[in-house]
Order: sequence, then structure tokens, then C-alpha cells
Amino acid sequence: MNYFKTLPFVALTVLACMLAGCGKDSKAAPGASAAKDDGTADVERGMAALEKQDLKAASAAFNAAVKTCPANFEAQMQLAVLNIRLGETAAAAAAAARALEIHPDSAEARLVSGQAAYLTKDYARALQNFSAVALEKSLPANVRSEAWAGRGVVEFVMDKPDAARISFLRARRLKRNNASAFYHLGMLYRDKYHYDDAVVMEQFLMASRMLDAKDPRASKILRDIIPPLKSSIAAAAAKRGEAKRNPAKSAKLLSEGKALEAKKQTTAAMKKYEDAFAADPLSGPAAYAFAMLRGANVRLGNQNDVDKVRDAYHAAIADNPSAQAYYESAAQFLYKHKRWANAIKVLEKAIAHDPDNLKALDLLIAALKKAGRGAESERWDEYRKTLQ
Repeated sequence: MNYFKTLPFVALTVLACMLAGCGKDSKAAPGASAAKDDGTADVERGMAALEKQDLKAASAAFNAAVKTCPANFEAQMQLAVLNIRLGETAAAAAAAARALEIHPDSAEARLVSGQAAYLTKDYARALQNFSAVALEKSLPANVRSEAWAGRGVVEFVMDKPDAARISFLRARRLKRNNASAFYHLGMLYRDKYHYDDAVVMEQFLMASRMLDAKDPRASKILRDIIPPLKSSIAAAAAKRGEAKRNPAKSAKLLSEGKALEAKKQTTAAMKKYEDAFAADPLSGPAAYAFAMLRGANVRLGNQNDVDKVRDAYHAAIADNPSAQAYYESAAQFLYKHKRWANAIKVLEKAIAHDPDNLKALDLLIAALKKAGRGAESERWDEYRKTLQ
């Protein structure tokens, strides 16, 4: 599926604003003398045609401008952006490449070149261009945000979901209303990580709210993506209702267990919590209480008990996927018992719900190092630094 036809990852409105600021000096190569006809009149004619949504006339005008003066930076840029809109990807890539030759350090040229390279499946070039803009701290935050989102899309199609996720989170960090970042995080969480429907739906809803209400992409999200997620959530709730459980008995046992734990009668309290969890396997509080107390008393190397506590934590998380304390306690327990891969999965899901959770990020970075995944650890550490 081509996700990007419905939601372009480089906002053409951002590019248009940047291009509107091109001054007279940017229309010629540095050091070049002004030509008798520098193509300015054709560019102005093309811009007027764009205002009228006459793309054919605009294309003719911009092509005339670059033919008259190949060194006209604005003409090359407008031609590249227009060709992207028209689906003329090879022509767009060629115009963007010429613009970069004129101004190699131009952020806007790199953004357009990156998108054109992506559309022509030159992923290495696309990644290079987006990365150059994303990592340039002197650029405006909204421009870098678009570049991070573009980089994430390229990493996504290159089947590098872990790298893509961090790129989208960094895009969100720089620009809280980056619809593309939210949209593609939703895709990642749904199709690659298979996270709970609630966190997936949150990403898509945020994307739809950040788009103009009249934007067809917003209506597509609300029409085609959200209803199946709502149906899935309702089906899961119905299934939970059919489960064999005794919530009243579980609550009573849980209360008795807390009273015993307060009196430091650990063994008796642990048994109460275990019985409470057995009475209602879907009770997050019962599962969490059992996992916490049993986990605190598991000896290192006792893998059967580690598995039992891990499963209890998973049950607690399933009952309340937004409870960060559940994730953090589970991850700390798994980390202590050297279950690096299990801890990483728990922490990644915690961060999906709360990307600003420093405690989860610090433990994730440490767990990735322990698991020998140094490159991922470094990427998360770079993201972590943006939160300081």
C-alpha cells in the first residue's frame, strides 16, 4: 500500500512558504552576473497560474523560465514542486537536482529533492537529503520537523521500523501538530508492532484533527481507518465480558491482601493476591498487586517464577494500557532478571503511549545496550536529549 498518496510526508504548504521567501539574489548562482532575461517574468506568470489552479499553464511558464535561465533557483524549485503535484517524478527529481547544484546548502531544495528521490525509489538519496535538513539545528523547527517525518517515511519503506519510529517522534517533538508524523506512527503501531487499538486510534485521530476539516485526507482517516479500530475495540470489550471471572471475590481478596501486606505478612498477602488474580484474570489491580509482591521475592535464575510474574504484568497492562506504572514496574523486573528482549518490548509500548516518559526512555536505552543493540540505543539517546 502506498500510504503517501493520501498524506504527503513533506508538506507542500511549508515548501511554498519557504519558496515565497526567495529573494532576488537566490535566483542566480552565486557569483554569476544577471542575465538580460533571468526568467523572472515567466516565474511570475507561473505563480499567477498556480493561484488560478491552472497547473498546465504554470508548468509551461516554469519550464520556459528554466529554459531561459537554468540558473534561476526559484524557477527550478517551483518546477520541481509542481512536477511532484503532477506525478512527474523523474522531471521533479531532475529540477530539484539542478536547484541543489545552484544552492547546495539550500534546505528547501534538499526537502524537495528528498521527496522526489523517494518517489523515484532512490531511497539512499532521499534519506541523505532529509537527514541533512533534520540534523541542521540552525533551521526553523517546522522545517526540521518535516525533514524528520520525511526521513521516517523512507526508513519505513526500507523496513527499518525502529529507526522510523524515532524519526516520527522527533518530528512530533519539533512540531506538535505534524499530521504526517502522527499518521505514520499510527501505521507503524498498527501494521508493524500490533499495539493495542487504543494507542493506534489515538495517532490517527490526532492526524485527522491537525488537518483542515475540508481536507480529503482527514475524511479518509475518519471514514476508512477509525471505524474498523472502533469495531475491534468493541469486539475486545465484548470478549472480556464473556470471560469467566468473579470481580467481587477478586476485589475482596485484593483488599485482604493489602491489609496483610501492611502488616508485613508477605507470604499470606502474596497468596491473597494470587487468589484475587485467579478469581478475576482480567483485573489489572489484582494482577499488578500479585506481580509486584511476587516479583519482589523471586530468586534470580528461577525462570518459572519469572514467567509467572511476567504474565501477571502483561495481564495488568492489557487491562489498562495507559498505566505507565505497570510498564515501568514490569520492565524493571524483566531487566533485573536479564530478560532484555521482554523488557525492550514493554518499554517501547510504554513510550508509544507516552513519548516523554524519561524513566522508560532511560531504562530502554540501558536494556538495548545490554541486548547488544547499540545503534538503536544511541538513536533513542539522541531522542532522549531533545526532552531535556
